[in-house]
Amino acid sequence: MSDVNARFGKRPSHLPPQLLAELAKQASVVAAAVASADAAAAGPQWGAMHKLLLKAKVEPGAIMKLVANRNAAGLSDIVRWLHGEEIAEVIEAPAPTAPVVEPEVMRAAMKIFRKRLRYARLDAESRLGVGPMSSGKRNEIDAVEAPREYPTSVWLALVAAGRLKSEGKGFYALVNDDVGED
Repeated sequence: MSDVNARFGKRPSHLPPQLLAELAKQASVVAAAVASADAAAAGPQWGAMHKLLLKAKVEPGAIMKLVANRNAAGLSDIVRWLHGEEIAEVIEAPAPTAPVVEPEVMRAAMKIFRKRLRYARLDAESRLGVGPMSSGKRNEIDAVEAPREYPTSVWLALVAAGRLKSEGKGFYALVNDDVGED
């Protein structure tokens, strides 16, 4: 594995032995704090580790991922990497396939989704409300949260089937904007 394409950036050409010893010591302190499951005690230790890694010229993006996620295994890897060991690349698991859902369930879920979208649009277009958005004009609501009557796997299956688009954070939109009358 080349140092340029390494997971933690380009390996520093020379690190003082004192800094390497300090890194190893601080990594063991962080590991002990993580093992004790005391998040309050681990916070300052992660901060000190962050400073040492910056001093060791590790890529800041890699440090931020490591510290923000409180990744003790990754910390162990980066300290070993700084000592000159080769670290195997993490192989990401392939994306999960769409769950298999019965056509009747998908049809019923689409019916509920269309109703929810239609009601959201009618509510936004209503002149009855006193809100600033209720002007009676055509509203441009494109996506709504998936109704809770069906599990997430049903909505993912509908996205995989091309009937819905995932807009992110649990919101879905119709592929063709036909709410219909059912």
